[in-house]
Amino acid sequence: IVVDGCEITMYDMSSISKGNVQQRTPISARAAAASLQQPKSHFKQTPGNKRQQNQDDASIQNASQNSTHSNRMDMEYDEFGRLVSPPKKNRCTLPVAAFSLVLVAVALIVTWQVFPTEEIVVKFLPKFEAPASPYTGEEAPDTATSDTENNNGDAGIDIDIPLENEVPISDATSVPSFMKCPTDSEELCCNGSLENCQLKVNETMFATLHNAMSTEEGGFNFGFNHYKTLEKAMVAGYRGVNLDLCNCNGKLQFCHNICDYGERIPQEVFANVLDFLKQYPSEVIILVFQATTEKGPIVWNDLYDEMKQVQGFEDMLYVHQGEGKDWPLMGDLIKSNKRIVTFYFNGGTCTDDICPEPFLPFYKYTAETEYQSANLDDLRNIQYSCQLTRGPGGFKGDFFAVNNFVTPPDPEASAITNTQKFLSERLTNCANYNGKRPNFVYVDFWSKGVTSQLVQYANKQMAAQKKEKEQK
Repeated sequence: IVVDGCEITMYDMSSISKGNVQQRTPISARAAAASLQQPKSHFKQTPGNKRQQNQDDASIQNASQNSTHSNRMDMEYDEFGRLVSPPKKNRCTLPVAAFSLVLVAVALIVTWQVFPTEEIVVKFLPKFEAPASPYTGEEAPDTATSDTENNNGDAGIDIDIPLENEVPISDATSVPSFMKCPTDSEELCCNGSLENCQLKVNETMFATLHNAMSTEEGGFNFGFNHYKTLEKAMVAGYRGVNLDLCNCNGKLQFCHNICDYGERIPQEVFANVLDFLKQYPSEVIILVFQATTEKGPIVWNDLYDEMKQVQGFEDMLYVHQGEGKDWPLMGDLIKSNKRIVTFYFNGGTCTDDICPEPFLPFYKYTAETEYQSANLDDLRNIQYSCQLTRGPGGFKGDFFAVNNFVTPPDPEASAITNTQKFLSERLTNCANYNGKRPNFVYVDFWSKGVTSQLVQYANKQMAAQKKEKEQK
């Protein structure tokens, strides 16, 4: 029984039983109803129903002919439809797919270059309060002030050192020539120079990596301060390493304010520093740790425990005798193999208020210039960028740190700030403004410019001036 709309058509099932499904034979509804009431073999052969059976047989024959004709017309109509409207082809061919991928790639590149993607991402990243300026942390109770009244902004300090042959360090695959100790001399060599050994630690200048852990190579995808790692920077002549310490769910990381956004593992960094010092036994490294306490408390003893996990690292840590005590010569550190000097700042605590002996509170020993310069004009403004904002009051510190970068990190700005001309002028201006030669020169994007080379020649200049003064 097949229902078509409201019309019921009955088919002779004998044709289906023979497997001829396509040629089903329609019969009358009355004949079908009678067949449903009783089997055909029970029909009584009377003249009346015999005539009816003959009529039904005739109708079945006519319906069969009509059905065959209808099927033939349906087949012809389907064939005509296929000719007039052929089936749609698959248009996603290999050339079309390749062209689409190229368009998507071009769109992504244009979006990345034209739209301020990094600024948008940084805008929605968690924000943390920067250290106070002027700095008022417990380790530096007295606020630093520039001693301009005594020196009138001109202390006669000149760090305008011309570099006859600027040595590119962008690849950092080997130690540059200006950092190599002479191989034909048995004299003591310190940080790549014989002259440096006669300088005290607080008379020496150190090219310093600002936020050294924050590098593109190290997995910091946005807002990084350097392209290349701190390990490569040490090879290139950088001897000061500033690292931000975070407590990320009970695990210490060197991160840039945000846990797991980009991080370096302390033990890994300490092991690499130790390997460098073993490979170059004439070098001294300064480590400056900054606490980031927003994600969890920083206990400096915990970081010290991380150091002790690296065999041999603790043995190289220098222990200072205390505030007001003289600093040793660089040569003395080399001889004693105490070639790692460590500082900490920006909070954190120590177990039972007893900090590890090698850890020195940075701003009790160091005065620092303004660290928030938005552009090159800010850096060129001596009164703004050279003023002391953190450290001991009245410039009583042993060290002087000059920040030579803009915020947020800008590689194009660093390509200018790290040049010989800009750097010499800035160091000279800040030195005369405060009456003291810089010790820590903080930079971003260390692989641009000549910072480590200029610092090396500045140390030679300082050693020559000291020798001349002693001979008088």
